[in-house]
Amino acid sequence: MTGWRIPKQRLAWLAVIGAAVLMVSAAKEAVSATFRLYPEQVDIGAFFQGAEVTLKGEMPPECDAVLEVCGPAVNEKLLRKGRRAGLWMAVGEVEVQDAPNFYLVLSSTPQIPVLNGQETPWGFSALKSRMRLRGALADEEITRFSQEFLALKESEQLYGSLPGALKVQNSPEGHALIKGAFHLPAKIPPGQYQVRLFVVKDGRILEQASKTMEVKMVGFPALLAALAYEHGALYGVMAAVIAVATGFLMGFLFKGKAEH
Repeated sequence: MTGWRIPKQRLAWLAVIGAAVLMVSAAKEAVSATFRLYPEQVDIGAFFQGAEVTLKGEMPPECDAVLEVCGPAVNEKLLRKGRRAGLWMAVGEVEVQDAPNFYLVLSSTPQIPVLNGQETPWGFSALKSRMRLRGALADEEITRFSQEFLALKESEQLYGSLPGALKVQNSPEGHALIKGAFHLPAKIPPGQYQVRLFVVKDGRILEQASKTMEVKMVGFPALLAALAYEHGALYGVMAAVIAVATGFLMGFLFKGKAEH
């Protein structure tokens, strides 16, 4: 019985093609999550009105992306309002501890993803589990006050949840390209902000990447801040002089208008 024989040259070509397919498949699997921010440092100058930060990166294909922007944890004291004798007044003080001074979460999905079988580390629910409340609050009031605190920060544009703000597109090289943007408000405090990118598939985190974004005072605001912290007495004198000079100037301008 005569068997089929494949020429050696054809076998060599098949081996080369197979190796190439395996290399391409391995390259696709080896794609890691990376990203860059533009700009990486945000400068707060005298006329700072906020800033737009854009993101570009890549990750493994057929995955979802979650981006978290988190500022330093701070303690914040708030006055609680209540009715006493029919009047609204301050009835106590509540301190919110370990809450970031700025927080955003963005995703490539119509809703912010949650993980399966484990606690989701991003989003407002994660924030509420991390921050602590101290003060004039009954146990049954803690959940409601936490929600009101988050709503207050959202109204100040210091907290935000932006599902669908990240756009993902497959590339010919076999990985996924990520694009997105987020806004920093004019009142954002200076400091170091942690930006974390999570790659999510089937309800679990495949990998993550992180960067530090600096928000820094420059120019005249930086000079005032340095005077306030390092030369408090001189800063107080300058503030008083500026206030008096401004008062004289405004009085002169309005007096001139009144005489006409």
